[in-house]
Amino acid sequence: MSAKHGQRPQRPTTFLGRLRTDVRGNTLMIVAFAMMPLIAMVGSGLDMARAYVARDRLQQACDAGSLAARRLLSGTTLTPAVETEATNYFNFNFPQASFGTAAFTPVVTVPSIGTVKITAATTIPTTVMKLFGFSNLNLSTSCSATQDFVGTDIMLVLDMSGSMNCPTNRPNDACGEIEQYGSKMQALRDASESLYDTLQSAQDQLHANNLRLRYGFVPYNATVNVGKLVYAENPNYIRSSAPYQSRTITTTWNGAYATYGQLTLDTSSFKTGALVNTPGSYPTSKSRWAGCIEERQTDNVTIDGGSATTAPASAWDLDVNMLPTADSSRWAPWWPEAEFNSSTGSQYTESKYCASAASRLKEYYNDKPSFMSYINNLKPLGGTYHDIGVIWGARFISADGIFASATPETNDQNDPDNPKKLRGFSVRKYMIFMTDGDLSPYLNVYTTYGAEERDKRVLGTSAGNATQLAAEQLQRHLQRFRVACNAAKSQGIQLYVIAFSTTLTADMQNCATTPAMASGITTAPALIAKFQEIGSKIGSLRINQ
Repeated sequence: MSAKHGQRPQRPTTFLGRLRTDVRGNTLMIVAFAMMPLIAMVGSGLDMARAYVARDRLQQACDAGSLAARRLLSGTTLTPAVETEATNYFNFNFPQASFGTAAFTPVVTVPSIGTVKITAATTIPTTVMKLFGFSNLNLSTSCSATQDFVGTDIMLVLDMSGSMNCPTNRPNDACGEIEQYGSKMQALRDASESLYDTLQSAQDQLHANNLRLRYGFVPYNATVNVGKLVYAENPNYIRSSAPYQSRTITTTWNGAYATYGQLTLDTSSFKTGALVNTPGSYPTSKSRWAGCIEERQTDNVTIDGGSATTAPASAWDLDVNMLPTADSSRWAPWWPEAEFNSSTGSQYTESKYCASAASRLKEYYNDKPSFMSYINNLKPLGGTYHDIGVIWGARFISADGIFASATPETNDQNDPDNPKKLRGFSVRKYMIFMTDGDLSPYLNVYTTYGAEERDKRVLGTSAGNATQLAAEQLQRHLQRFRVACNAAKSQGIQLYVIAFSTTLTADMQNCATTPAMASGITTAPALIAKFQEIGSKIGSLRINQ
């Protein structure tokens, strides 16, 4: 019965009636139902966070396994040993059942030359999300490690001045021409051997894939002994006639009257290695050309202003790619017997110090004895011209200069020259420049730039007393060193610089491709470790996916 107007409604008397009209606790019910999606959201976040951690660990294990397997890989065949190595490293870094994951087996493949690939897939159980019907989450990973199979050339430009005979704890001027016990030269031998050993695996694998890793050497002091290698490449690159500073004897030696001037000599017989008359000497004697050279035409005005970063077109001595076409762009035989000191009448001091012969890039595959024989036979003597060392290091490794290959892109593993590409890949180029002292040019010593006090190929019209000229000459050669470093790097050469038992100057550091590639080394063990480090970077593995 309905309530009459003005009367209060009667309350239901049955249970269901009362329940239908009772609104107490409605908020609690609403909150309870609203909590369900909130719980799902928070729970899924916890499960996903756990899955992300597991996935990262899985990826790390994959990377470790692929790197380990790549170190062991030789050629293109996946051997059981390589597969086992990959699986062991993977399982060590991500043991089975980690994070409750289901059992799985990493799949190892070799999809291309020099690459190991690993894939893996598993599931991880959920906790909160299980309440909503998601009992597992999928996890998967894929990675590959490669050691790029490309031709690799390494040029070692080595300071072979007389101070390399000294121990590291002795002043550079405290040693003569005789090597001392514990010398820097012995440290260099040991470091070079460590470089070869570090790169032997990479060398073997490159050779197995019809590629190559080659080493070349340019020892330098105040000269470079490159002439016979240049002549062998093309006899026309060495001059058959060249000017030299001479002292002409007009009477007997005792009480002789001497005139000084430039004498042009026929050097055609020098190049063949024949015995030739010593020009301007008394009495007449005969000797052979050792192989050092005088540099070609330079620019002693533009290049030496102190601010140039690249060589002007007229400085052919700093052009590492220019092919000789005339005498001014060819190299003259270094002929110390033609040079005499203006003040004493004797031959120029240290004129006999032609550097050890350079060696062109060659593969020392499975031939460590020959590699070490070359290093062991280097003879430190004479002074230090960093610029000429870098210039010829770049010439020997450049793919566009006098040793350029007739086929810039080749598949010929035995091509003796420098192709730009080998088997379709650009050849990687590295230079390791090592010195144990500061650049120290001479005024009165016959060097690769002739007799500077007379020829003034670098000094030009500079005037002053001997001290002033020496300071000017040093700055000019430092500027040439800077330009030579830039010229080398412009050829795509990765340039390492090592100052061994000497100060790493700003010029040396700037010479390197990056500051991290320049090092000051004080001890023999540190030099060995540095060569090992460089070798490991040259032949390093990398994750590529």
